[in-house]
Amino acid sequence: RFPKHKSIVSPNGFFRIHYDTTGVGLPRYSTTLTLEQNVALIAAACDSSYNFEVNYLGYPAPPNDGVGGGDALYDIYINELGSGLYGYTEQETQTAPNSTRWTSFIVIDNDYVGYYSTGIDGAKVTVAHEFHHAIQGGSYAPVGSNSPFRGSDVYYYEITSTSMEEFVQDDVNDYYAYMSTYFQHPENAMPNNDGYNLAIWNIFLQKRFGFDILKNQWELIPTTQAIKAIALSLNDIGSTLGNELNKFGIWTYFTNSRNYFPTLYFEEASEYPLLSTTAEMNFNLSTQTYNMSVNPCANYFLKLNLHQLFVMMK
Repeated sequence: RFPKHKSIVSPNGFFRIHYDTTGVGLPRYSTTLTLEQNVALIAAACDSSYNFEVNYLGYPAPPNDGVGGGDALYDIYINELGSGLYGYTEQETQTAPNSTRWTSFIVIDNDYVGYYSTGIDGAKVTVAHEFHHAIQGGSYAPVGSNSPFRGSDVYYYEITSTSMEEFVQDDVNDYYAYMSTYFQHPENAMPNNDGYNLAIWNIFLQKRFGFDILKNQWELIPTTQAIKAIALSLNDIGSTLGNELNKFGIWTYFTNSRNYFPTLYFEEASEYPLLSTTAEMNFNLSTQTYNMSVNPCANYFLKLNLHQLFVMMK
């Protein structure tokens, strides 16, 4: 925990926000606002995340921590973090032996100067992102584990929290900063991604099936690995993971300069990177064989060059 000069309670009464009134960690999200106004911006962002993720989507609120931070309210600490670290959620105590619930608190940067999303925009997406981590550890820890998170599923925790940034704060789009690593290597198996770069997977599922499918996956997580939870949730609505990965591949192909169908696929497709093909081959009239090795839970894009065929037929 971090001793701070002062704290306030958010207007909706769930969060206690701790901050300094002097020094390097002074909240400075907007230089045109007073200290109190800057902190009020954070309080509003916290309440927006709670209203969307708990009141609207129906996720359970993180458990209270007793007297941690001075009382049972959920604690947010404003610190000078630097080095591009937006924030983090510190998981603290399991509420009971073998429980799926852990208490936690969140730490965020004090100004977001030099970040992809600066000032209050950086703070807004960080609170939305980290608050869902608090929910994840607060109700969905693996059964029988002494940790709130399953190491093999870290990518999935980050897919969910990064997509939550977009769902809660649609106008900020900080997730754009991470997308290129997926678009450059779509052939990587889903669990081998860091998750930040695959927020669009949850955005895709939400547009296809609504928010409930994502919550259904989380309800399976305590006893089921993430990739299986995704597959089971799709089976329950009459689809399969293979079918949806195939459709996802089509959606990710038609982005950027290939955004020929703006109403069919991703709403923000024109802003996304251009997908790189995995391999290519020249196609001609002779018999050809092409061997490929495809990773599980991944898409493979083969580019066929037809120029040689056209020259032969001219």
